[in-house]
Amino acid sequence: MTGASVAQKPKARAAAKRSRGGIPLFRALTRNWVWDTFILLCIVANAAILGYDAHFGEANPHHALIDRWNMYFLFIFTGELVLEFFAQGPRAYLRNGWNIFDLIVVGLSYIAVNPAISALRTLRVVRVFRLVSAVPQMRRVVEALFSALPGILASFAILAIVFYIGAVMATTLFHDQVGFRNLGESALSLFALTQFDGWGDTVTRLDEAHPFAWVFILSFTIVAAFAVLNLFVGVIVEAVQQAPQEEIKEELEEVQEGVDEIHEAQDDAARMQGRILEELRALRAEVATLKNAPPPPS
Repeated sequence: MTGASVAQKPKARAAAKRSRGGIPLFRALTRNWVWDTFILLCIVANAAILGYDAHFGEANPHHALIDRWNMYFLFIFTGELVLEFFAQGPRAYLRNGWNIFDLIVVGLSYIAVNPAISALRTLRVVRVFRLVSAVPQMRRVVEALFSALPGILASFAILAIVFYIGAVMATTLFHDQVGFRNLGESALSLFALTQFDGWGDTVTRLDEAHPFAWVFILSFTIVAAFAVLNLFVGVIVEAVQQAPQEEIKEELEEVQEGVDEIHEAQDDAARMQGRILEELRALRAEVATLKNAPPPPS
């Protein structure tokens, strides 16, 4: 390995890293608080005018102006996607799930522009979801919810079993009462009880025909409302608490990658320095040989 090839190795690595990270000019345009604030204000303003237009209907005097501004905001969001694409590079851009989410939202917004189908116009409001991808705190909460999805599904399965058992028991015990005449009615009534919707009225009504109905209702409420339903809260809270730890872990991994690159660059520099010293020693030896050589005959 020559000194020139060793010297070019860190430069080639840095050039490859820059190519993966997109174009520096677009990165500078999109990686600052001014750009982030501008996009956030556009999302909020777009949501506000959509709400105004929905509240007052198409008969409001500003409907045409709102439609025009909706198109302006759509063009702004499209331009944002293009700039982010060039800023991050194709590979990094498509690897980020939030970028795919933004593409879907903006794509649905273009479908909503079609005036032929009025129902599609309701899709315009999906642009408000851009707030989730634009605000890091909201992204962390959504990511925490997705990471907690297995636990939520398991909790839902347990809750479904509890409600099924409760509905069967309630239908068997109180089948002559309104709200408990079949499994469907019993399940709905029990769900309302876990939300404490008419809890006292239901207990009073059942006690008139079934004096010990309060024992079943109280037991089911304690199990379903205070125990099983709180599993959802516990799973979600745990996931939200772990989200910052995951983010810190990712940042530490990025820092470690940077340290590893520095170590590699230092090793390359050390090897290059050793090569240069070897070449200097060889040159000194050649110079000394030339000095000690006898002069050529005249």
